[in-house]
Amino acid sequence: MNIQIKKISLLILVIAFLLLGVFAQSEASIPTNFTTYTDEVNLFSISYPANWEPAFSKIDSLKQETDNYMKSIDEKGTMEKSNIVFFGGVPLDSGYYNPNISILVEPLGGDNVKLEDIVELLVRENKSISEEYREFSRIKTIIDGRQAIIFDSEALWPNLPLVHSLVMIMCIDQFVWMTTCGVGPPLNFYDFKNDLYAILKSFKILK
Repeated sequence: MNIQIKKISLLILVIAFLLLGVFAQSEASIPTNFTTYTDEVNLFSISYPANWEPAFSKIDSLKQETDNYMKSIDEKGTMEKSNIVFFGGVPLDSGYYNPNISILVEPLGGDNVKLEDIVELLVRENKSISEEYREFSRIKTIIDGRQAIIFDSEALWPNLPLVHSLVMIMCIDQFVWMTTCGVGPPLNFYDFKNDLYAILKSFKILK
């Protein structure tokens, strides 16, 4: 499988500072206090609380931040190009965003790639590098009429704070779309949990 699973998982955690059942229908119900972003070419949309802000100026620096971090822990994580199509969250005085959301797109790199296999590879890479890793749930669902998996996990990577994340993965045509909502200290993930699930379920492909 030619998908860059490790590179995706590394970038997710730098940005963010088990039960498997049948796919359940998940109707998107966007809260009234949410605002919706639609990209310039009208390819996708995502909704989030009104006090969250897109941070496109941050995207270019994320690649370098990721490369620097990977070198610091002797791992290879260089990306030839940025594959982040959206980033934002609640802006902090420090210039970072907490909570935050990112959307990444990667080519599948082959036919007949199963969604479950992509998730397993991603989790395996997270476990191999994390000093601590806990997975709380893994849910098969339907978002925007497509099969998706949302997994809820917590990870502590070297020299980074503990981050609690929700990750939604789906395959569209020959690409993997990964939407991640992360919460880091001093915030409590469970104060934002309902909003984070609503964000993931609001994702739509418009073409």
